[in-house]
Amino acid sequence: MAGRVKQFLRKIVRAILSWASLLAIPIGIGVGLKGYRTLGALLVLGGTAAYFLVDPILMILDLMPSSKAGSRKR
Repeated sequence: MAGRVKQFLRKIVRAILSWASLLAIPIGIGVGLKGYRTLGALLVLGGTAAYFLVDPILMILDLMPSSKAGSRKR
């Protein structure tokens, strides 16, 4: 039961991070057009970096078996 809750929470956190990285880019463009160019540029750069760096790392970590699954096979 606790394993399912933990897995569910991991999926929720991963979805939130994925959507945040996607939303940071258009929000950064909007903020930059409003006159806050530095903040807008940071949001666009951060969103781009998160999308291309953090999302693939999280996908790889999702594919790795958990440590408990390895101990059950013994």
